[in-house]
Amino acid sequence: MKLKYMRLTTPLLIPCMLMASMLLTASCRKEKAPEPSNLDVNHFVIADNPNDPIDHAIYEFYKNTGIASYCTDTIYKQKISRENESPARYKYITLSLEYTPLSDFYVNTIPLSSRQRIPGLLNLLQTEVVPKLPSTKIFPSILFLDSFATYINSDIQISHGWSSLQGFNTLGVMAKDVEPMNAAERKMYAASILAGIADKRLTDMMSTRLQKEFFSISREAAKNLFPYDVDIYFGWPFLFLVPPGSEPPPTELGFIYYPTFYLGGMPVPNMLRETDDTRSFLAASFYYTEQEFTTLHANDPLVLKKFGIIRSFAKEAGFKIPE
Repeated sequence: MKLKYMRLTTPLLIPCMLMASMLLTASCRKEKAPEPSNLDVNHFVIADNPNDPIDHAIYEFYKNTGIASYCTDTIYKQKISRENESPARYKYITLSLEYTPLSDFYVNTIPLSSRQRIPGLLNLLQTEVVPKLPSTKIFPSILFLDSFATYINSDIQISHGWSSLQGFNTLGVMAKDVEPMNAAERKMYAASILAGIADKRLTDMMSTRLQKEFFSISREAAKNLFPYDVDIYFGWPFLFLVPPGSEPPPTELGFIYYPTFYLGGMPVPNMLRETDDTRSFLAASFYYTEQEFTTLHANDPLVLKKFGIIRSFAKEAGFKIPE
């Protein structure tokens, strides 16, 4: 048997010797025993501040529900610059309403301008929102805002279901002044917040069924409405596709309402997006009993059909719906 030898030329020999030397040094050096980095910190924890009634209310809500709530999107700040470095550098942990860190879903927000509304709102959340949520925790925190917007629609009403938006690591809530509200207004505000939460959960859990069983009803009703092949959920003003004022009433297409868009200062009806449709029906589902809604829309069979479907889906997803 012939033995074959590999010959190391000078260019190969030097790197091999250096590598052997490094390995020998590393094996002889005594390494420090590994220690926990303490970097895995749960920042969704609220500490009590009994000297501030609003901070204390936020702590009591956290203690009773396990949900941290914030009035600003920056929840942690740490200095990372070297000593005497100027300007100083910091790292931040913030709350995000985008669905993923690299999302192309953008939200325009106006930060909370007054914390005085928060205690009353926390009471509403604890008594009328949290008890109707699924048993599984579906968001770790709440961020209170003056407002947020995801689209061009104007004149948005509380009953449209746009009082909350579930994002990447928080639930954004438009902080209304609850104190002067009557019982019906409080109930609708709570229903609108729940609608935003349920919209995200239903989309995550049963998007295919929503398309097949819910959205298909309005698509079928509107299939001959436009001269072109345009989806009824496209989100455009109707006057771009049909003569102004010729669009059918929303209930004929299985909608509760049409959004409003201001074109040159003039309000015009806008087509819904899918999320506008689900939110309006979810808000109604959390506000009305089945009999109340049936009486309200006795002459709107498509609306009643979609209401029954969305109620069933919400129950299946774990939400508590009025009977």
